[in-house]
Amino acid sequence: MEKISTLPQPAVQWKLDARKPGQSLQTQLRLAAMAAHMQVDKTAARRAALIDLLADGRPHTREEIWDSVAQRVGKDCWGKIPREALARDLATLRKGGIRIAYSRRPQIVGYYLQYPPFESSSTWPEEPINWTLIDRLRQLSPAEKNNLAFAAADFALNQKKLILAEENPDWSSTRVDHEARRLVFGVTPEMLP
Repeated sequence: MEKISTLPQPAVQWKLDARKPGQSLQTQLRLAAMAAHMQVDKTAARRAALIDLLADGRPHTREEIWDSVAQRVGKDCWGKIPREALARDLATLRKGGIRIAYSRRPQIVGYYLQYPPFESSSTWPEEPINWTLIDRLRQLSPAEKNNLAFAAADFALNQKKLILAEENPDWSSTRVDHEARRLVFGVTPEMLP
């Protein structure tokens, strides 16, 4: 079998990339943090190796991807069902805004990065994290956290009941209640033990 990848394990490569001059301190820190994460998480290392492979600008078949990534991360990195692991990895990377496509053209078959490789519109929340609120939540006792969680669930259920009753005036209150519970909690009273 022909060796496809000559790159080192992704954690090693990303750590080296973090030390390259000319990058912002924040970029260096992010790369170093991801490199550390990849040392303990084989899935993260596998996804990093996949990105490194696709970044070469040419399409790669499933088999090429499986072989190349396995050479960098380890033979068992794809688990028992490589096809499903690859599908999950591609879906996760796409959720991160990476534009991965698949070509079926003769002699150009496989996965590749579209141009531009990142989605132009941001799907991440623009609102900053409210760390003051998070600190206050961390200080609550488990009982207080449970009370807040149950109150939020109760509020969501009541709101959904009001909306469903307004949208479906011909429904009985029992049907509104059942449908609201299904939509909010994913269960109906019949499904409970």
